[in-house]
Amino acid sequence: MKLWLSKLLLIGACLLLGGCCYFVPCHPATYTAGIVIDGVSKQAIPKATVRLYHYETHTAPSGCFALGGADALPFEFGISAPGYKPLVVKAVPGFYRATVSLMPEGSGGESVSEFSKISRDRYTELSRGCP
Repeated sequence: MKLWLSKLLLIGACLLLGGCCYFVPCHPATYTAGIVIDGVSKQAIPKATVRLYHYETHTAPSGCFALGGADALPFEFGISAPGYKPLVVKAVPGFYRATVSLMPEGSGGESVSEFSKISRDRYTELSRGCP
């Protein structure tokens, strides 16, 4: 009885601490590489904050970024930068190339994104090309 109870407690602790993926990877992943530009001037926006699920990075001086991982709450992809209207969209599993146009605060338009599905190899190439 004690052995059975200790196994049950061990499994419960693993699930509590590691989630359902402790035993089998169960969450799909999203990987996105792209560029963030000013929606008016079309110039790159360096140091913009890029969030995917609970992961976060910043754009390079060229405006490029690469970020990815297993899905988790919140199920969102978001970009923000000081002086610009932020963008938040639903994250979808897979490999993507993104162009994000952030509109300056006070401008008439909204920030937008354009995603295209790509292969894992293409994502690797794009992420290596972004310092």
